[in-house]
Amino acid sequence: MREIFVLQLGGFGIKMGMNFWEEMLKDSDFCNDQVIQSNNHLLNTSNLVYYNLHEKKAFPRCLQVDLGQDLPYTNMDFNPCNQFSFNYSSGNNFGFVKNNCSNEIIDILLDSIRSEIEQCDSFQGFQIFASIIGGTGSGLSAILSQKLKEEYSNVITQCNLLVPSIKQDDLCVVSPYNSSLSFDMLMDSAEQLIFYDNQGLQQNLNRLGIQFNYDDANLLVSQTICCNSSPFRNPGDINSSMRKLSANLTPYPDQKLFTCSLTNNQYSDYYKEYLKMDEYQIFKELMSTDHNQASTNYQNVWFLAAALSLRGEISNKKVDLYNSHFENFLETQYKRSQRCFGKKAEGGNLFLTNICKKKLLNYEFMGSSIINSSSIADSLKNLEEKLGKMLIPKAYMYKYTQEGIDEQEFFDVQSKLISIYHQYKNMDNVDVDENSEYWE
Repeated sequence: MREIFVLQLGGFGIKMGMNFWEEMLKDSDFCNDQVIQSNNHLLNTSNLVYYNLHEKKAFPRCLQVDLGQDLPYTNMDFNPCNQFSFNYSSGNNFGFVKNNCSNEIIDILLDSIRSEIEQCDSFQGFQIFASIIGGTGSGLSAILSQKLKEEYSNVITQCNLLVPSIKQDDLCVVSPYNSSLSFDMLMDSAEQLIFYDNQGLQQNLNRLGIQFNYDDANLLVSQTICCNSSPFRNPGDINSSMRKLSANLTPYPDQKLFTCSLTNNQYSDYYKEYLKMDEYQIFKELMSTDHNQASTNYQNVWFLAAALSLRGEISNKKVDLYNSHFENFLETQYKRSQRCFGKKAEGGNLFLTNICKKKLLNYEFMGSSIINSSSIADSLKNLEEKLGKMLIPKAYMYKYTQEGIDEQEFFDVQSKLISIYHQYKNMDNVDVDENSEYWE
């Protein structure tokens, strides 16, 4: 099996990662004390993707790093050699973490990562959990991703990132600086960037009648990542590795920004009703704006590719049917835009579905999706606008220049954001009539 190493960086990364491992434990063949229950070799090997098995004891293959001394308490067993807390304060400053703090701790972290990877038989890549709003997550994710790219150039790095919301102001006033500087480095060193934001997560929870709080938001993200990882952990042909997923979702080098959706059967108060979800309802939710965990709109955009991970006794025939209907709808919309503009947007829509017959807990059906679409331009535009507003008066810039960040770097990052934004925006199907029928 192809092993994956998880890096939990900063407060968000660690807390969300704890929920992720709890969900993985429920979906594994371990009992509550992380001892293997099943004697089936095939089932046991599926656990090797995320776990190190030592004398029938399973330890998550992960690295947990926080600059403060506030690693959360958990009943799960982790390798203590891979848990790091330091007596630092990032001050929400990307520059401090990148140029000062990281110089003292980066070698320690890399040694820990090397020792874990040396135990792997067929290592395939890294998954990074971090928030690039604050200083710790943005700085550590950027510098570690860059170092790992230099040392392990043939593996895939997937970053699950919490980014600034589009219509909400973040508590961290310098989040545009941190996010844009980190984004610039991650675009050069990572193969997959998956965006989440608090506004999108809040919309998902509020629609279900759940008042927004960070615990539920972290749980929602962790369940999405757990379901998206099903093809890596279970036998299958489609998206069975991070490299295949990256190849299927990324048509061009710079178009590697994704969003995620998750069916809400595991959250609804009407639990029993949702146990009988059908294939149409699952596909509808996964491709709907209402279930998008980033506050971007899927209507009237260009879909480059999508990877759907479905769990349960699901009919392949019905899923292929709804998939075909959706592609036909998109093709009709694209042709309408082509008649008006005289050209067709570059790229193509590729929808790949992986079905795992193994149920997740007692849910009859469940699914998640990773979508590459031009809707991500909304997040890029939002980040560029917030950055531009701060660059005009050069607000708080002195805090970054004192830490070794050159002033020109901010303007270079802004230009890069604008360039990538236009790459996505030029594909938008902006001419679709507002009164045209939506595919649902």
